[in-house]
Amino acid sequence: MLKVSAPVGNIFLDEWSDSSKVGNFERLKISRMEMEKRILRRRTDRGTDVGLRLDSGTRLRNGDILAVGDDHQIVVEQLPERVITVRIKTGSSKETMILLGHIIGNRHRPIAIQEDTVIFPIYANSEKKVFADLFYDIIDHLELTVEDRVFSPHSGADVHGH
Repeated sequence: MLKVSAPVGNIFLDEWSDSSKVGNFERLKISRMEMEKRILRRRTDRGTDVGLRLDSGTRLRNGDILAVGDDHQIVVEQLPERVITVRIKTGSSKETMILLGHIIGNRHRPIAIQEDTVIFPIYANSEKKVFADLFYDIIDHLELTVEDRVFSPHSGADVHGH
């Protein structure tokens, strides 16, 4: 078993951005929730047994490199999850944005923000209707989409959903 206490790099950082360097990497595919754990045991896509006992304060991210060597080259690949993407339509008021934040915040969801879009994880497709109902007063100013994607919460809004 390969034992890991901390990542040695990340494929999305400059030193690893050349994809030819990471082409032969094994993939350790794990969920966002598993990435929050300090102790974890999983197998890579090629069957290598990996035991994580991360140093205190160390947290895995999509693209983290766990090992580089002749025997093993392993990269963390975060699994996609179901999310709702809420796009705020052009011309919407600040009141709409504040209410949107308040409604999502009351559900204690981690969020990601990309320009005029807020993204947050859901547990079932039926939650689209739940949120459409919650957004009733502002729904005309929003576009809601459900999709599967790798979700990375905004660093200031990384909470655990209940």
